[in-house]
Amino acid sequence: MIPKIVHVTWKTKKVFNSKSPLLVNGICNLKKLNPDWKITIHNDKEVNTYLKKHLSKSDYSLIKDVQIVEKSDIWRLFKMYNEGGMYVDIDRLCNKNLDYLLQDGIKWVLPTCKDFDFSHDIMISEPGNPVYEEAINLYLERRRAGHTNVFFLGSQTYMHAITKMIFNEIINNDPGLERFEWMRETINKISFIKLYREEPPYNTILYSADNIDFDHENIKRDLYKENGINHWTKEW
Repeated sequence: MIPKIVHVTWKTKKVFNSKSPLLVNGICNLKKLNPDWKITIHNDKEVNTYLKKHLSKSDYSLIKDVQIVEKSDIWRLFKMYNEGGMYVDIDRLCNKNLDYLLQDGIKWVLPTCKDFDFSHDIMISEPGNPVYEEAINLYLERRRAGHTNVFFLGSQTYMHAITKMIFNEIINNDPGLERFEWMRETINKISFIKLYREEPPYNTILYSADNIDFDHENIKRDLYKENGINHWTKEW
């Protein structure tokens, strides 16, 4: 079964008493609505320690000086492969109990970001998922080859790992609606995978609301600014 554990990484562990609107409507709600799930916040030091343990010295040297946001791309894959459960970005909103995701026979919950790609900021699975192992191998292969683009190493490498393992071919993000619908129909025939189509940030597997009294983008920027963190796009 998918274990009731949630992996989150952030600069500080002190998030559950935060007054940040994003955290109040996100990770704090997640904890309140899911008291039987174990939610662990891993700070930067813990992420680095974990990566040093699971990577060779030569591979760790390739990422030791990059931003923590970039390190989280490979860290989340290791956590999910080794422990399973759920990985989620701290800037996700939540107002749902997670237990509805744990259905009999389902080993992997696979949300999609509209019809663009497979959601990279949330992962839900049993441990030992071979797709995560493939994504780890692809990530390291690309780092060794000198690639540094954050989108390519993160979201796109994850997309490539999924499509390579399921369809035996690498398919890029945003393949077009017809192509994506074909992928969706194929995956829906696999009994142990449950697909969900998300329209983030307000209609996801963690959050759904008709009336929103805040702007997610603004409260997200405020949280990053408050903690002195640059967005991975480096646009803010």
